[in-house]
Amino acid sequence: MPRLKRKYITPLVPAVPVVPAPCSEPLPYSMDLKAAAKHTGYSVWALRQAITSGTLPVVSPKPYIIRRVDLEKFVDQGLRKAA
Repeated sequence: MPRLKRKYITPLVPAVPVVPAPCSEPLPYSMDLKAAAKHTGYSVWALRQAITSGTLPVVSPKPYIIRRVDLEKFVDQGLRKAA
């Protein structure tokens, strides 16, 4: 007796992957040194050197609290020097 042919079953999952909505959390006003390093891509040591040289101002020296606006200015200045 011959086998019956299997019909293709349509998957229940849609073919187009569902992309989650982007996170809508606001950026913090200020951040600590570890979060600032993660935000900018610089190492913690590079940010610490910039703070001690005076090129990156801090709000609180112990622990280092850095304003986001100052951090973005610091990154923009570094990009201008490199260009």
